[in-house]
Amino acid sequence: MRRAAVTAALVLSLGTAAACGGDEPADDASGGSAGGAYPVTIAHKLGTAKVESEPKRIVALGEVDQDALLALGVTPVGMAELTGVQPDGLAPWTAPKLTGEKPKLLKAGEAGFNLEEIAALRPDLILAAGDFYIDKEYGKLSKLAPTVAYQTGPAEDAWQAITLQVAKAVGKSEEGAKVVGDVDRRIAAVKTDNPQLDGRTFAFTSVMPNGNIGVMKSEQDTSVKMLTQFGMKLPEPLKKLPGDGFAAELSMEKVSVLDEDVLISHYNDDPATQKKIEGNKLFADLGAVKRGSYVALDLKSFWPLRTPTPLAVPYVIDQVVPKIAKAADAAKPA
Repeated sequence: MRRAAVTAALVLSLGTAAACGGDEPADDASGGSAGGAYPVTIAHKLGTAKVESEPKRIVALGEVDQDALLALGVTPVGMAELTGVQPDGLAPWTAPKLTGEKPKLLKAGEAGFNLEEIAALRPDLILAAGDFYIDKEYGKLSKLAPTVAYQTGPAEDAWQAITLQVAKAVGKSEEGAKVVGDVDRRIAAVKTDNPQLDGRTFAFTSVMPNGNIGVMKSEQDTSVKMLTQFGMKLPEPLKKLPGDGFAAELSMEKVSVLDEDVLISHYNDDPATQKKIEGNKLFADLGAVKRGSYVALDLKSFWPLRTPTPLAVPYVIDQVVPKIAKAADAAKPA
C-alpha cells in the first residue's frame, strides 16, 4: 500500500490500511528503554518483540516506522521504496534526513516484501507497524530478527503511536515524545495561522481506476482527521453518503455533492484523466470550481496527507496547507 504508483484504488484500500487509526498512542512496551537501557520488550497484536541490546541494523517496512527512525536520527539499513513520487524512490520529506550512506530500498510486490532481500541485510530489529503486508510476513520476519508489528491493524495505528513505539524499540523514548509533541504543536498552530480555514467545509477526493470519483466520508479517515485539526469541517451530506467504508464512490452525475467551501482533488498525476474530469460540464459548473476554491493536488502533496508520518506532516503544513488556504480565501463568505 505504500507504493505510490498504485492508482486510485488506494482511495478505497487505504480505508482499511491507513485511515482508521486512533489518535491516542498505545503504550504496550515494557522494559527500560529510557537512556538506551535494554532489554526492551514490546507487545503487539501479532506477538512480542524482545530487543536484547541496542539495535545496529534496523529494517523499517512501514513509512511511519522509517520516518520515525529518521526523525530520531537513526538511519535504517533497509526501508520501503516509495515509487512514483521521486525517481530515487524516496519521499521529498524523507530524503533530506538521509545524509550518509543510503539504506537499501525494498520493493513490495503483491505478496509483500522479498524476504531474501531482508535476510541479506542481517537485521537485528524489524519495524513493521505500518507494513500493510505484515500479517502475511510476520511469521517469517520474526525468525530473522525481533519484529515489531501493529497495535490495532495493518497500517492502522496512528503515526503518533508508531513513533512512540519505534522510539521505545531504539532506546529513545524521551526523544520520541518530543518528536510527537513538536509535530502536534505544529498541527495545532495551523488553525491559528490560517483563520480562513476555520469552519470551512471540504470535500476531499481521488479519482478511481474506473473514472469515478472517490470521496472521503469518514471522520476517522487520516486525511479527514488532519483537515479537521486544521479547523475545517467534513460536511454532513458527505458523512451520510451510502456505504460502510471510509470513502464513497461517485459517478459524474452525482458530483454536485462535492460543492462545498473547498474542493480538494487528486488525479494520480494523470493529466489526461484530470483534463477529462475538469472539462466535464457537471464538474466545471461546481461553485467551488468556478470561484477558485478548488485545488488539485499532485502526488507529492496528496501522499503525505493520506499517510501522515512525523516527517510528512510538517511537509503538509509547509507545502500543502498554503494551497488549501488559498482555496479557502476564494470560498464564499462564511
